[in-house]
Amino acid sequence: MKKAVIRNNILLLLSAFMLFFVIVFLAMYHFEKRHQSSMMSFLLDEVVTSYENYSESDQDFVSSFDQSQRRITILDQNGLVLADTHDEEIGQDKSERPEILDLGAVYIRKSDTINVDLLYIASRLDDGTYIRVSIPLETQISTYRQVMWALVISASFILVIYYFGLKRVNENLLKPWDKVKDGMVRLNQGKYQMMSLNSPYEEINEMLHEMNQINYETSKNLNKIHNYQEQLRFILSEIRQSILLFDHQKKLMFFNDDASILFDLTDEYLNQEGYKFIRDVELNKAIDSVYEHNKPFQKDYKAKDRIYDCYIYPLHKNEEDEHLASILMVLKDVTEERQIGQMKRDFFSHASHELKSPLTAIRGYAELILYDMIKDQKEVKESSKKIINQTEFMSALVEDMLMLSRLENIKEETYQDIKLHQILDEVLDTLNQPLKEKNMKINIIHKEDISYYGDPLDFTKLFKNLIENAYKYSDDNKTISLELKAVKDEVLFIVKDQGKGIPKEHQTRVFERFYRVDKGRLDGGTGLGLAIVKHIAIKYHGKINLKSSLSEGTTIKVSFKR
Repeated sequence: MKKAVIRNNILLLLSAFMLFFVIVFLAMYHFEKRHQSSMMSFLLDEVVTSYENYSESDQDFVSSFDQSQRRITILDQNGLVLADTHDEEIGQDKSERPEILDLGAVYIRKSDTINVDLLYIASRLDDGTYIRVSIPLETQISTYRQVMWALVISASFILVIYYFGLKRVNENLLKPWDKVKDGMVRLNQGKYQMMSLNSPYEEINEMLHEMNQINYETSKNLNKIHNYQEQLRFILSEIRQSILLFDHQKKLMFFNDDASILFDLTDEYLNQEGYKFIRDVELNKAIDSVYEHNKPFQKDYKAKDRIYDCYIYPLHKNEEDEHLASILMVLKDVTEERQIGQMKRDFFSHASHELKSPLTAIRGYAELILYDMIKDQKEVKESSKKIINQTEFMSALVEDMLMLSRLENIKEETYQDIKLHQILDEVLDTLNQPLKEKNMKINIIHKEDISYYGDPLDFTKLFKNLIENAYKYSDDNKTISLELKAVKDEVLFIVKDQGKGIPKEHQTRVFERFYRVDKGRLDGGTGLGLAIVKHIAIKYHGKINLKSSLSEGTTIKVSFKR
């Protein structure tokens, strides 16, 4: 801007100088014309007077002017040269010269004799003789040039002074604008800085003061907006849902991190229409439907082996405005919820099925006793014993179901420092009688004193279920091998039996709820033992490894991070 102001002022000054020179030139031209006419008339009168008083010959008269710059020519009545400052002109006819034809007028033309531009003027005497006077034009032009050069030098000097003066004035005038520009740049960068009021012009200082006030208020508002945007962006980024915002032209305005992962979005998709990155035809139709009908929409959206509950909301500028301003699309990952829901439905279905059989048996035995259909006391006792066995099974089943429910709602409220080797000893004590009944032995290959942070009930169940599973599916007189040890940053518990083994096609499913390899086998188990083991391992971020061969037995290894 500063350069533009100086340039424009210089151009304006040059234009003024050009106009001044043109006016001066025209004025000097007219002045010179009048001056030439007056001067030539004066010279002519002077020569005529001298000629009339001269008594010698005409040639002597003109020769007396040799030392001056004047050229004198005397012509007869017919225009023939009688005498001339230059002898070669004598006898020539000059009657057609313009100064002879137009007496008293001044003419400028180049002399054929001396090849120089001359000023001519002529007069006729009473006796018919013509006297012509001429002087070199260069004499007049040199004076004119001197004046013009003086004007040019003066103008140049004035221009230089004006330039530096203008530059200084412009610096004082425009320097505040540099401050304003720097202030606006800093404001745009979020760095407010007050402009100093040190201009020599009071009006500019007042303007800078107002600008400081405006910038200060703007800075405060921008900071508020920036903080609000950052808070909103942080909140939306932390929300574990995919959020997308479209404007009234269906172009993407905003998306959070989860949405960028779901739809493979980058900033290049901003201001792009949704169909360019949403590949699902039905979802695009749902978006169009919200734009068309101005009503919210909900549907399931499946992508990348996940299920999303998709909500699309129309947004308006205010409650009174019915025109759609934008739409908000929120996608919540409900895969686990749906899977858990399905698992619960399956669980209750299996639980109902498992409870139905013992309830039917209990009712049947109870009716036999109630209606005296069994007379023998021994048979009555046998039926009563079966009722008790079925109730014990139901009690165990309910207990295992409650255990699974507790494991699915993981809480660390009951966590404490526990001794795993002591818990294992307690479990073995409770299983001592069933093991004796089958004449089975426990071979503890390795048992370390291991401290762990967890729920003692969880590890009691884990040890008990694995050992019970081993002796239930092993024949009498077999041995169960146990290992409890710490390896690097893991705790390992290994149970190895000498049972019949598990067919390969069943090995991946034995940890499912109510799953039995032998559907017809009645072993008193609830079908939830290994499912509970699996959930305990998941709860403590552990792993389960199963190896089994038919007729050789099964080995189950559970590992936990320490």
